[in-house]
Amino acid sequence: MKKVLISLLLFFVLVFTFLGLGPFLTLYYLKESIEEKDSSKLSKNIYFPELRSNLKNQINLSLSDRINKKLNENPLRFLAEGLADIVVDETLDVFLTPDGLGRLIDGEDPSSIIRNNKKLDKKDYGIEVLESIRFKYQSVNRFIVLINTVNNKQIILHLDRFGIRWKLVNIVLPLK
Repeated sequence: MKKVLISLLLFFVLVFTFLGLGPFLTLYYLKESIEEKDSSKLSKNIYFPELRSNLKNQINLSLSDRINKKLNENPLRFLAEGLADIVVDETLDVFLTPDGLGRLIDGEDPSSIIRNNKKLDKKDYGIEVLESIRFKYQSVNRFIVLINTVNNKQIILHLDRFGIRWKLVNIVLPLK
């Protein structure tokens, strides 16, 4: 009887440990697939429909604010807003690659990624990876990673649980 009870207790400890380490394993696999520039490995750890939708909403909101500020009373504002949707779709195609995601997570300015400017080297700014990252469970199904970037901005990664796996579903960008 004691062996069965101990085995059952050990089983539950292992299951809860695995579930607790799940987001960290996903982050490790994301980092590894970005470094290797392996799109198929990357896609296993990202829920693309939700990530694409979330990034599109953020970029659309940022563009709308800029268009409204610059072309407030101008009749060309409606044309600019119509073209913005096309630009956002093209922008997402750039961001949702291993290189684009890696550069976003490293804290590079989204506009420099779109223009494909030189990638920033974090080592030049003296930022240590472990010092610039914080994390927390927001709920049983949501894990948040806060990354401080080289330009004193913060990027937030949202990972959601899908069964026993965790996947990246949102990257909150500092677009202001």
